[in-house]
Amino acid sequence: MKLKKYLKENRLMLDVEQPDDDKIWKEISLRTQNENRLKNNWFWKIAAVFLFGVLITYVTVKETTKQPVIIVSLADVSKELGEKEAALKLVADKKWAEIGPLSAEDKTQFQFLLDELKELDKVYAEYEKDLTEIGGNEQIINALLDYYEKKIRILNRLSLEIQKQKNHEDNATI
Repeated sequence: MKLKKYLKENRLMLDVEQPDDDKIWKEISLRTQNENRLKNNWFWKIAAVFLFGVLITYVTVKETTKQPVIIVSLADVSKELGEKEAALKLVADKKWAEIGPLSAEDKTQFQFLLDELKELDKVYAEYEKDLTEIGGNEQIINALLDYYEKKIRILNRLSLEIQKQKNHEDNATI
């Protein structure tokens, strides 16, 4: 109804032989620009809501999950175990120092003991990895302490074998 009324009232002005192209194209470009602005505004609003949701999810997850305690050595499990491990490590290091550098002949002769030490070190590395991944499990703790005791026994045996060899060589030269 309004359109019919408008057309009747403005018929003379609308009936022109040549339409005003500039006016028509300006109106079209204004309308498309307004539509694009509305579309862009919606895009940014949706993007902002999405980012806000991601941020809220991240903060919620981070705050509600406990950070795992990273265990690197037995001292991280308990002070007493750390002291025991340190004492055993000190004894093992002293035994190595007592043995001193091995000659090529000693290395060949006592290779079986050196191989045992290497294998023991590999097992120790696995247990350390388990301690870091699993935590202070009693079996892992016992295995780590047992490692040092076995290493000390092997080093004692190596020391005795080297001593026997030296004594035998000394007796043979007399």
